[in-house]
Amino acid sequence: MYEVWLMLNIMWELAWAVWPWLAALLALWMVFLWMARGRSRQAWRGALPGAIVLGVLVSVLIFFVTPGWSKSGLSDMKYWVDWANLLGIAAGWGAGAVVLFWPLLAGLRARR
Repeated sequence: MYEVWLMLNIMWELAWAVWPWLAALLALWMVFLWMARGRSRQAWRGALPGAIVLGVLVSVLIFFVTPGWSKSGLSDMKYWVDWANLLGIAAGWGAGAVVLFWPLLAGLRARR
């Protein structure tokens, strides 16, 4: 249980360090949602594969950037919880990227 609590604390501290950026991303997401208003289901459905590809790319980038960002390295990760934490952080950022880019891509699709 201690490892899970430690992982949650690490994610909280990382988020706290960049909260202005997270607030800006939230505002940007709201703009993208506004742009995508009134788009058809077909536009949303067509935009999803592109958003997933971008989410996977963000996940891969975050996987390799996060250890250095936290003043660590992949070589310092010796315990399975470290790897689970890193994979969770990368997956979270990837999911966030999908949520961010999906309305953008749907909004950029032509109206029918």
